[in-house]
Amino acid sequence: MPTAFIPFTMCATVRETHVRSFRTDLERLTSSHRSWAPLDVVKSTHTTAFLRGAIPQSHHTSTDASLARYLQDRLVADKGIYLDLTVSIQR
Repeated sequence: MPTAFIPFTMCATVRETHVRSFRTDLERLTSSHRSWAPLDVVKSTHTTAFLRGAIPQSHHTSTDASLARYLQDRLVADKGIYLDLTVSIQR
């Protein structure tokens, strides 16, 4: 049975302690081949980026806040990327 993917948009904001690595983190975030959440940059500045992506439907996709927490945890665990995320699931 095919997996349903949930599209979302995300605003990633740099944390004050990681300003110097924001551009590098953004490149690492979008250039790697992660099957769990491929991301494309829509617009970015030196401190904020707007991205869009899709993720397989799961209990993490039940609310915007739960998806934001999940993505933040995965980015820290997988890549050591520390960003504050605001997510909007496309319904």
